[in-house]
Amino acid sequence: MQHGANPNAVNKRKVTPLIAASYNGNFLIVKLLLDAGASIGGVDATGKGALVYAAAKGFSRIVGVLLDAGESVDSRYGYSLTALMWASGHTNEVPPSDGAKTVSLLLARGADLIAHDDRGRTALMIAGQRGHKHIVELLLAHGADRTMTDNEGKTAWDLATDPELKELLL
Repeated sequence: MQHGANPNAVNKRKVTPLIAASYNGNFLIVKLLLDAGASIGGVDATGKGALVYAAAKGFSRIVGVLLDAGESVDSRYGYSLTALMWASGHTNEVPPSDGAKTVSLLLARGADLIAHDDRGRTALMIAGQRGHKHIVELLLAHGADRTMTDNEGKTAWDLATDPELKELLL
């Protein structure tokens, strides 16, 4: 950066340095890029941006700094997914506590609990289907509507496969 590197450079897949640093969980690089004027809100060729990559991987510190920089908590990405939906269905390698911390942060910043993706699925439905019990509990505690249905008429209970989650979603 000190020698003139462009913080908004884009590769063939439309990946910017900010998206790459967020995907890899490098908080210090994210901060450096934002301080150097990196643009928020950009998306790569898959339709995902820095916020959803960080949310899906449970990088709550990066999610927080991106929101502080002006990224909208309810921005929509590929398939109309929000960061809350990505965090609620976080990847398998994310420790459950990191996923829950990210969901808590997004909820504290006003994430929309009734937002749904192009399939009509909410964060609660996604968390239930992925088997993320702590996140289901957290979303319910914040008022998530367990009666909402997706485009196929399914509720979070219908999508959950774990019997313990099904009981929680009754």
